Amino acid sequence: MVVRDAQVVRAMTYVAASDQVMAEVLGVLSRKRPVFAPVPVGNGQYRLEGAAEWEAGRHTVGPYRTVEPLKELVFPPREFLGKLWAEEERNRIEERMVVGVKNCDLSALRIHDYVFRDSDPEDPRYTALRRSTLIVSADCMDCLPVCFCPAVGEQPYPKGGFDINLSRVGEAWLVEAGSEKGDLALAAARDLMEEATAEMVRRRDDARQAMHARVERQARESGLVPGSDFQVAFRKSFESDLWADFAGDCVECGACNFVCGTCHCFMLGDGYAEDNLPARVREWDSCLFRNFARVAGGANPREHRAARLRNRFDKKFNFFVEVLGAPACGGCGRCIEACMGKIDIREVLRRMQDEG
Repeated sequence: MVVRDAQVVRAMTYVAASDQVMAEVLGVLSRKRPVFAPVPVGNGQYRLEGAAEWEAGRHTVGPYRTVEPLKELVFPPREFLGKLWAEEERNRIEERMVVGVKNCDLSALRIHDYVFRDSDPEDPRYTALRRSTLIVSADCMDCLPVCFCPAVGEQPYPKGGFDINLSRVGEAWLVEAGSEKGDLALAAARDLMEEATAEMVRRRDDARQAMHARVERQARESGLVPGSDFQVAFRKSFESDLWADFAGDCVECGACNFVCGTCHCFMLGDGYAEDNLPARVREWDSCLFRNFARVAGGANPREHRAARLRNRFDKKFNFFVEVLGAPACGGCGRCIEACMGKIDIREVLRRMQDEG
């Protein structure tokens, strides 16, 4: 931090004075970078759509998370991995920019980083996609009825994991670099911005606390208390009838896995490419599918749907708490919106607590 004109100024934090200036900054950042950003699609929802550059009349920062999770950009739903035994260089990827990422998706990247990048063996394709993505995150300016991030130890604004973060402060935007890559990218647009003052940062922090209080109140109204130990609750309810009760409504569509920002299970498929050479693809899998855990010989340790549903919560609220110190859930509520059986994760967590 430095002192100038008797005010404290945060290093690498700037102010874009208006929406127009912010659009100009994003336009500069998207030069030579394809961009993915929220686009309104009706019913209060936003989709993550790509373009060759930032389109001010189409793209937006978005008030809350998009329908689809950020993981689609670094862990595609279906991906051609290459021809077997063929020497191909597939990890050269042009840099792209994703705008408006909310904290629930940023925190989910920690799970994917652990699985694909920071554990052996490292997945070179994931690492390459991750490295080539400039993440421009943003504070939540509103919330959906299904949002409950404070209940799982998160908040509706980023604390880290971004290259650049945007915060709405009145009519202006506070622009913060969170990495060397982000600071270098902002260098091209610094002439459009001013350095942030301590007053601007204070106003940003006040807005953050107000939004946090709003989402926390919503979580409490759904029966979830921030600070609850869901790991202990899960372990105590392991033999509960609740799993069979909720599994009775599950149709095994896998939607909850596919829209989840943290789910990362996949399967490999071998076949033939157009030139008749053997090739391999990777596609998302679901732990709720009947044959997900089936092994050679046909044995299935999770033959019953209740066991598969319990395994989903075991992984999220027990395993990852054990290995990373935090649940594999960002409180985004996407699974609530997507579930055809109307299973509400908040109700499952609440019953876990009640029976634990």
